[in-house]
Amino acid sequence: MKVSRGLESGSARVTAPCTTANLGPGFDVFGLALEAFHDTVQIQLSPQRGVKLEVTGLCAASLPTEPELNSAGLVARNLLGKLEIETGVRVRLEKGIPVGKGLGSSAAGAAAMIVGLNHLLELNLTKNELVEIAAQGEVASAGVAHADNVAAAVLGGFTFVQSYSPFSVVSLAAPPRLEVAIAIPEIPSPPNKTELARRVLPDKVPLEKVAQNVGGAASIVAGILSDDIGLIGKGMVDGIVEPARSRLVPGYSQVRQAALRAGAEGAAMSGAGPSMIAIVDNAKVSPANVAEVMKAAFESVGVRCWALTSRTARGATLMKG
Repeated sequence: MKVSRGLESGSARVTAPCTTANLGPGFDVFGLALEAFHDTVQIQLSPQRGVKLEVTGLCAASLPTEPELNSAGLVARNLLGKLEIETGVRVRLEKGIPVGKGLGSSAAGAAAMIVGLNHLLELNLTKNELVEIAAQGEVASAGVAHADNVAAAVLGGFTFVQSYSPFSVVSLAAPPRLEVAIAIPEIPSPPNKTELARRVLPDKVPLEKVAQNVGGAASIVAGILSDDIGLIGKGMVDGIVEPARSRLVPGYSQVRQAALRAGAEGAAMSGAGPSMIAIVDNAKVSPANVAEVMKAAFESVGVRCWALTSRTARGATLMKG
């Protein structure tokens, strides 16, 4: 396919939310969009071919501006090449999501980029196509095209990847009383942290652990569909990925147990970490209190931390003006 019609000018500004992935048993499958932080991408079509990327905002100096090393830039480069589009793009990525904290920082840029280009180039991509193309941007940071974070960043709410081949994603609205307590520890994050976190995963998994995770994942989806936050929380137990990654997060067990004791329905590592999340029914328990208890648990093991709460968010959105 080749697109060449009138693409010398035009601009779009798109904002995309932070996300939390996995929710315990849903590795590379579950995602949840959160209001807490956003990235914004300003895209300008240009008659000069290629992708030129500028990064501003949080941790801007430490982030690559080479398109092939940045999730947003990689999405743009791949799409322009695939469609043989005889134009270029100039991109400003404004970072508002903390980098390397397990909150979908790379996914937000990729999501905003594909939504913006879909609008500017009048591609009329389906939601599956939007997410699948955005997932290719994750190769820049994770080494693989995982779609859990980008699905939530593109579509909003709760999402799950039904299949990677053929690609299919499902989006669902989260229960209105569901709120998320977030604890973000101040520990150094190495470059390509997500890729490193994937390397510690086991090569072989006992069948009983697989069965445990399938049951947990089913409980989460059932809880989403039935507005049963307690059922969601009961499903947030991972016997495969979190045990392998937990040693990368000082205080993991203390923080998780503190959240549950404070009344959270469930708690888990956020994506590849090190942030921790807890799912709260805000009609029963104060999300802010749960967040503060999680913060205190991190600090009890000598890790500085900041805590906040968030409701679920809509997906990547074109901004006016």
